[in-house]
Amino acid sequence: MADAASGERFRFLYRETEGAIDGATWARASLLPVGLALVLSVIAFAIAPDKPRDLAAEAFISPLIIIRQTYLIAYAFVLLICLVAEYFLSAKRFRDLGKPAGLAGVAPFALLIAGAANWYQPLSEGWMSYAELLAVDALALAALAWFVAELGFGRSRLK
Repeated sequence: MADAASGERFRFLYRETEGAIDGATWARASLLPVGLALVLSVIAFAIAPDKPRDLAAEAFISPLIIIRQTYLIAYAFVLLICLVAEYFLSAKRFRDLGKPAGLAGVAPFALLIAGAANWYQPLSEGWMSYAELLAVDALALAALAWFVAELGFGRSRLK
């Protein structure tokens, strides 16, 4: 019976937008998707290519490239699942604050754009400057700071 209750709780928190939660519940429940995304992101950035491949000096197909690309594809899939789970969680918290639940997508979307910019900039061969990358990162960090301040410290309407 406890498994059914925990399964329903998991579904309520991470797979539904209906309902409302307080700030403490949001903070505790965010640890799972955010923690998983952070760990996987550190690995992804460590193995991501930092420059375009030189096919004159490298083999077109190599086992390390296949492993790296397989990880990056799996990482992208899991990251999207984590972002969707965080969206559902945050939508409930925004609803508790009396704000539109759609605001729950602001920080995750900003972080996805920043991640894409950080991946693209070294490979852009000068098309994207480092200053532009810093601007995108600053906007994403501002969105994240607003998100945490609003959802973590906003006044709950739940009793």
